[in-house]
Amino acid sequence: MRLVVFALVVAVIQLTFAGTGQASEQLRPKALSFSDGYLRTMPPGQKVTAAFISVTNVSDEDCRLTSLSSPLANRVEFHQHQHVDGMMKMRPMKSVLVAAGNRVVFKPGAFHIMFFNVGDPLMAGHKTALTLATDQCGDYSAELEIRGLVKTKITDHH
Repeated sequence: MRLVVFALVVAVIQLTFAGTGQASEQLRPKALSFSDGYLRTMPPGQKVTAAFISVTNVSDEDCRLTSLSSPLANRVEFHQHQHVDGMMKMRPMKSVLVAAGNRVVFKPGAFHIMFFNVGDPLMAGHKTALTLATDQCGDYSAELEIRGLVKTKITDHH
């Protein structure tokens, strides 16, 4: 009897949310998780900076990151460092594949995220949102900590 009631409840929920993409998206479990996200501050006069984050695909389907946005910059892009003719060059990428069950780490010297035309100076210790869109796995918002370019030295006084 409980199984029949459960099946009826599921059927009602499916009928209720049929055709409403937002509600059905909310029922679908999230495929991607994010960790260790941060954005670098910029030297005075600069308007470009980089962000780094780990993206883990916890689903059984591939997810392709297709675009980025942030309230801090009017253009945000995926980039990759590549060795070309003995030189390290930075190349924009249209998308980044996060294969099922795998992790992509955006880090210095590899995949990273570029923020262009940042309007205001960034303050270390503050946080900001980064919106990531995918091809078929939904849209996500991740939090980035703003970190200074130079780590402060901790001195020990005895």
